[in-house]
Amino acid sequence: MTTAVFFDLDLTLLRYTADFETIFDRAVPDAPDGAYDRYLSVFFDAFEDLAVDPYAVGFEAITGEFDIGDDPEALVARYAEAELAATTVPASAREALVRVADRRPTGILTNGAPAVQRAKLERHDLAGVVDAVVVSNDPAVASRKPDSGVFEAAETALPADDYVYVGDTYDEDVVGARDAGWEAYHVGDDGPGDDPAAVESVAEAAARIFGEDDA
Repeated sequence: MTTAVFFDLDLTLLRYTADFETIFDRAVPDAPDGAYDRYLSVFFDAFEDLAVDPYAVGFEAITGEFDIGDDPEALVARYAEAELAATTVPASAREALVRVADRRPTGILTNGAPAVQRAKLERHDLAGVVDAVVVSNDPAVASRKPDSGVFEAAETALPADDYVYVGDTYDEDVVGARDAGWEAYHVGDDGPGDDPAAVESVAEAAARIFGEDDA
């Protein structure tokens, strides 16, 4: 029996050193009042509609509505670099991912824009660790957690008998994985504390996957 393990990316393996408004301010200094809120609204609408590049949709909207002295392409590039620069991978999370990948077929399953999510993996030398990368807004996937389609895409990308998912968001990650017939571990704090999926860290999830008492 083969068990494949997929990990969420943002806030599971990756951490952020700045919030998204700060990242926006770094990419668009001196933005007019209201530009960030408008960008965020358009971005999330496009994100949920599975746009391949919701960043471009957001910046096209605000450059058309506000006096911003850059074209959308320049803003997208600057924002992407600012977001990448604000990401970090804790050593314990990296070690746990490598440990799992040494013993199980392993992938990344993440909601997001494919170019940006893959750039994060490349920046932190994670792409070569895993066997598959599945991103919701990739046109070949076109499904977001918790919908079953994104988990089905992961099963196609990495065939196995059973699947385990490690993520930080209870409704999207844990409930979505369970609805797809997967086992799940929850490293966030937004779910019920007595849920058997709850773990303190990615390292503890790895230990539980291997049937160990301690991470």
